[in-house]
Amino acid sequence: MAVPVEIKSLVHYPCAYFKSLNAIIRNGYKNDDDKRTRDIIETFELIDSNDNPEVRILAIGPGPGMSDKVILDVVSARFKAIVYVVIEPIKTELQKFKDLVTLKTEQDQWKNVHFEYHCTTIEEYLDVYDSDVHGGFHAIHALHCVYHFRYPHGILIQLYEILLKHGVLFVMLTTGQWEKIYDKVGEYYFDPKMHFFGLSTVRKKFEERIKDAKIITKYRANMFPINKCFEEDSAEGNDILDFLTQIPDFRKTTPEEIAREILSIIKDNCQRSGSDLMFGDRKSVV
Repeated sequence: MAVPVEIKSLVHYPCAYFKSLNAIIRNGYKNDDDKRTRDIIETFELIDSNDNPEVRILAIGPGPGMSDKVILDVVSARFKAIVYVVIEPIKTELQKFKDLVTLKTEQDQWKNVHFEYHCTTIEEYLDVYDSDVHGGFHAIHALHCVYHFRYPHGILIQLYEILLKHGVLFVMLTTGQWEKIYDKVGEYYFDPKMHFFGLSTVRKKFEERIKDAKIITKYRANMFPINKCFEEDSAEGNDILDFLTQIPDFRKTTPEEIAREILSIIKDNCQRSGSDLMFGDRKSVV
């Protein structure tokens, strides 16, 4: 097997990223927001305060806080005092989160939540974190951002170790068909800012390192047609391919033999629905 070659994946090019994301949305990709919301609510209802006067939550890479709205509604209704530590390395996204908090507090919500903001990476935060000084966490969440950790598996173990008794570590990752693409791409390419793996890899590492961890997997299906991916001259199809593989200009930049292998993996993992080739599915894991 060839040694993987370093590339700059789609995450380095925000305009191209959102262009390709919008392409899959136009072609039927939809976040199952109701199921996502139920997963979040059920997960954060698992939190046990252990009779502590305040509940501590660590939010990693939350962006503008779209998922955090649900989390904060749940915990602010359950507990008298909450410390919510936000780790977001992108300054503009962190400001959007702060604006959301300002709006909610003006609406007389989340009054029992104290927010701490850190415009930094999780690695930089953990470098100076001392649980004896700062205290552990009742819950930690990292939703579709683990791929971007510098050392994903090591960081996840560190996060688990700073949980308080009965604490919850909630992550969302790709799995199934999407994970198989990432596995194949990862055979040929690597990017320190975008690791090509999914739920199966993370779960295996966790089970190897932490024998007593209770792992709960929640399934969330999301199928959409990708016929256009196999039309070489389709600009829309090429944008979808870029998102599926996270490789910018996939058809132009990927050697023919590698591109053929990846396309074969994609096609083999589709389900037929009439004339459509349907692709998708994701899971989250607690």
